Amino acid sequence: MSRNKKVKKEAPNHKFAAVVILHTFCYDEYRNSAVLTTAKNFVEERMKTTMKAKKLLAVMLAGALALSAAGCGGGGGTSSTSGTSSTGGTSSTSETSSAAGESSAETSGTTAKSDATLEIWVYGWEKASADKIAEDVTAYEEETGVKVTVTPIANDSYSTKIQATIAGGTNPDLAFVDAGVQSMQLAAKGKLLGLTEYGVDEYKDDFYESVWDTMVYKDEVYGLRITSNNLALFYNKDLFDAAGLDYPDDTWEWDDLRNAAKTLTDTEAGVYGLDLPVYDKNGGYTWNWLPFLWQNGGEFLNEDRTEAVFNSAEGVEALEFWKAMVQDDKSVPLQAAPTGVNRFTSGITAMVIDGPWNLRTFLEDPEFKDSFGVAPLPSKDGERATVVGGEGVVIFSDTEYPQEAYDYLTHLCCSDFTQVFWDNWLTVPPQSAFADYYADDETYGDYIQVFSDQMDYSRTRPFTPSWPQIENALGINLQGYMFDKSDDAQASLDAAAEEVNEILADEAKEYGE
Repeated sequence: MSRNKKVKKEAPNHKFAAVVILHTFCYDEYRNSAVLTTAKNFVEERMKTTMKAKKLLAVMLAGALALSAAGCGGGGGTSSTSGTSSTGGTSSTSETSSAAGESSAETSGTTAKSDATLEIWVYGWEKASADKIAEDVTAYEEETGVKVTVTPIANDSYSTKIQATIAGGTNPDLAFVDAGVQSMQLAAKGKLLGLTEYGVDEYKDDFYESVWDTMVYKDEVYGLRITSNNLALFYNKDLFDAAGLDYPDDTWEWDDLRNAAKTLTDTEAGVYGLDLPVYDKNGGYTWNWLPFLWQNGGEFLNEDRTEAVFNSAEGVEALEFWKAMVQDDKSVPLQAAPTGVNRFTSGITAMVIDGPWNLRTFLEDPEFKDSFGVAPLPSKDGERATVVGGEGVVIFSDTEYPQEAYDYLTHLCCSDFTQVFWDNWLTVPPQSAFADYYADDETYGDYIQVFSDQMDYSRTRPFTPSWPQIENALGINLQGYMFDKSDDAQASLDAAAEEVNEILADEAKEYGE
């Protein structure tokens, strides 16, 4: 499997200026205090609060000490003091040791080892990736001195534990979260550490815009993304072959989806053309419907996220399109699948809109692994959109070691270790430089690439601290229309919008505009 190594962005050339200052002031009478003080003042004035400034300052001071001890290069330019390199806590004056120290600073944010202790909650059900994090902490401690305790949390209790932290329960220093959903709730309650002052914006351009936005609340960044995903169209090759239909591809529009679903439906055999979560009273309805709303030119909330606008003409048309497939064509099942039954792998539904988290299950099924494909979501008049999801990592505001926690966060999400993590958690890399990360993987490459290519036009849900209530309100209000108890799409969307606006008004009272 090929791997694209991230190219470091060039930093402003303050190092050259620092060297000039060191040599300018490097007279015998200033060897000790003047060099250190002037260099320190220069950097503090030029780059006061950024992480790069702290790293550069450490390198400069080490260099200043070296010049002082060696008489500013007079007769001993290549000598070094005895001891370890800066990764071991002792500054070195040789070029080789200085480079090693700078490399360590890039990873840990410090040149001296720390005695900090951190705890991170991770998803226990993603065992392979959790194990890799646990294995990595030993090397991380050797390099930085920071001791990290990795606590895997079971699937059925993770959300409960996160909610408990909002209510004032015990929390770790860092945690994996459902990006946008949990991160927004925690940030609104003041539970998370804002990262702007630590220099997090240096990573912004590395991430897809849709991904970055999931970790922003009121213009402050509260975490970094470590995974991402989106929705695409899965299709059953065997059912398409039996019907004599071409497989879906990137030329498909809404009409192609509807016509294929109608053709593939066989009510007598109990086969449906498409599975849509019209029966879901929770977030699944909104999650799947949003791409259709966006493709049709609609929006869910206004730009300030203070008012529902999905009850527009574009929203009405997108909802009517779903209902046509559900009620007119009878191409969509109205009930959820029985417990333990996967309608797609069982051949009950020919197509389903879903995410990459199912790939491992499908491909490990010997009876099904060669029977499905993945295509981009159909577009509307050439307008493409999909909805992005995935996980982020956050730092809690009460951590005793905010700097060390931030350094570890960037190690997890923005270093070579991140690729080790991706190798053990099948995901869509959230950083655009790795769009082809799985391209050469013989098992997953072709499938993941579809999702990865869609990241260019992916969009984030318009999260607010009340997002779970908002998406549930839509799903509940629209079920009556979808189940044919109402034939007025506009009235159904208006009722849902009214409820969402009440939620947003209550939110504004609690958290402010």
